[in-house]
Amino acid sequence: MKKNYLYILASTVLLGFTSCVDLDRYPLEELSDGSFWKTANDAEMIVSDLYGGLPYWDVDDDINSDNAVHGIKWAAGNVSKGIYDPQDMSWSGNYANIRQANLILSKIDEIPNYDQAEKNKVLGQTYFFRAFQYFDLIRTFGDVPYIEKPLELSDQEGITRAPRAEVYAKVMEDFDKAIELLPTEWPDSEDGRVTKGAAMAMKARAALYYGDWQIAADNSKKVMDLGLYELYDKDNTGKYEELFWEKADGCKEFILVKQFKEAENSWYLIGWEAFPTKGWGGINPTQSLVDAFEDIEGAPISKSKIYDEKNPFANRDPRLEVDVLHDGEVLYGETIKVAPLKSCYPTGIAQHGDATATGYYLQKWLDPSIDPSSAGWDMGKDAVVIRYAEVLLTYAEAMNELHGLSSEAFDAVNQVRKRVGMPILQNSDASKPTYCGTQDELRQRIRNEWRVEFALEGGKRQWDIRRWGIAKEVLNAPFLGLKYKLVESPDADPNDGGQICILYEGENIELSGSKYQDHNYIYPVPQAEINLNPGLTQNPGY
Repeated sequence: MKKNYLYILASTVLLGFTSCVDLDRYPLEELSDGSFWKTANDAEMIVSDLYGGLPYWDVDDDINSDNAVHGIKWAAGNVSKGIYDPQDMSWSGNYANIRQANLILSKIDEIPNYDQAEKNKVLGQTYFFRAFQYFDLIRTFGDVPYIEKPLELSDQEGITRAPRAEVYAKVMEDFDKAIELLPTEWPDSEDGRVTKGAAMAMKARAALYYGDWQIAADNSKKVMDLGLYELYDKDNTGKYEELFWEKADGCKEFILVKQFKEAENSWYLIGWEAFPTKGWGGINPTQSLVDAFEDIEGAPISKSKIYDEKNPFANRDPRLEVDVLHDGEVLYGETIKVAPLKSCYPTGIAQHGDATATGYYLQKWLDPSIDPSSAGWDMGKDAVVIRYAEVLLTYAEAMNELHGLSSEAFDAVNQVRKRVGMPILQNSDASKPTYCGTQDELRQRIRNEWRVEFALEGGKRQWDIRRWGIAKEVLNAPFLGLKYKLVESPDADPNDGGQICILYEGENIELSGSKYQDHNYIYPVPQAEINLNPGLTQNPGY
C-alpha cells in the first residue's frame, strides 16, 4: 500500500542499534546514553524500527519446498539445491533485532514522566518482536543462545546455546506479555502496528510448529472470537484473486503486514520473481503443486472421476488458476506458450536461461492492471505476514489433533474452502469425495488445504513439511514439470524443424531436486559465529 510508513529509522544516532553486528560484540546501549532515552518519542522511534525485522517478500522461499523451483538459474538458493551452507542463514539479523528489543526493555524506565498506557504499548510491541525473533531462531537452528539483556563486554565469554525447549518457553512468556499489553486496535494514524490479535496469531503459529496443540487451538480461537477479522470475499463472489493485489491492502483478512514504503522499498515482485511475458520465471510451480489441487467436486485428482489429464486445468479448485500461469493463458496482452520450440520464444521451456523450467509460471500476485515493464518493478502491495486463513487452518489442525474429527475442525477448514466455492469436508456421507472417516483422513486433507491455500506465498510450505516430519520424503522425491512430447507434423511452424509439441502427454520434465538428510531439519549455525565464539557448537551433521 503506497502510504506513509510507520517504520521510522530513528535517525543516525541509532545506527549502532540497528547494525547487524554479532551477538557477542560491544555493548550498544553505551553509544547514545547521553542524548537518548529522554522522551517517550525516543522509545517509540526505536520500537518502530523493530518492524524492519518482519519478513520481507519471501516468495523465493517456496523453492525450498516441493512447491516450486527457481527459473532464474543463477539465482536459485543453496537450500533449494540441497546445500545447507553455514553462511546463508539469518542468525545475525535475528540477534540484531533481539539486541534492540533488550535495549528498549532495559532503558524504557529511565524515561521521565512516561504515561503508563503509552509505555505499555511500546512494551507490548517489544515483547512481541523479541518472541518473534527467537521463534524464528529455534525453528531454524534448534538450540540457540538466549539473551534477555544488552550484553556487556564481560558477557561475551561463555555464551552457549540454550535448549530449544527452554527458549520456546521464553517465547511463549513474551507472547503472553505482548498479548496482555497490546491494544486490540490502533487508531488509523498508527495503522500497521502489531495488535493483540497479531500476537495471539503468532503465538498460535509457534505452538503449532512445536505440536503444542492446546495452545495453538486456544490462541487461534481467541483471534476468531475477537470478531475483527474475516476472510476476504468470504461469500465467494469471485474476488479471491484480488486478495493478492494491492487493492486488498487494509482488508480484514490481514492480521499483520509489512507495509510498503514507496520511498524506500522495491518489492520487485513482478519484475524479479515473475515476468512471464518476458519469459522470466523466478518461481516455477512444480507438477507436484499443480496436482495438489482437487477437482471441483472435492476429490484428489488421483481419485477423481472428472479429471482429464489431457486438459488438466479444467474442473479444478479455482485457486489453481489464481496461482499457476499455464500455456494458452493471456496476461499483460501476451499469450503464454510453454512448448520447448523456437516459435514459443521467450516463454517456452528452456527458450532462454531464465524461462520456465517446469512448464508453469507463477500467477499469484500478478495484478493484471499493473504495467509490468514499469510499475511491476515497484508494486505497492503490502507484504502479508499473517492472514486470517492461517488462523482458521491452525484451529482446524489443532482441534483435529486434540479431538479427532471434531465439528470445530471441520467448520474452520470449511470456511477456507467455501470462500473459493470448494465443497465442504465432512464425515456423514461416505459416497462423496469429501468424506473424511478417520482422524488421519481429515489430517491429510487439512495439510493439503495448507498447501493449496498458501501456495507460492513464500516459506510456509518449507516449515510445514519440517514440522510434519515429511521434509525428507517430499524433498527427495523426483521434482517434475509438466508432460510433453514432440512429434513430426506437416503443420509445424517453419521455425520448429517440422515438429509440434503436444502438452500434457508423454513424459514429465525431470528436474534436480534436493538432497535432504535427517540433520537438515535444522540448519547449520553460521560458521562465522562459531569462529567468533568458541562457546557455540555446530549442529550435528554439518
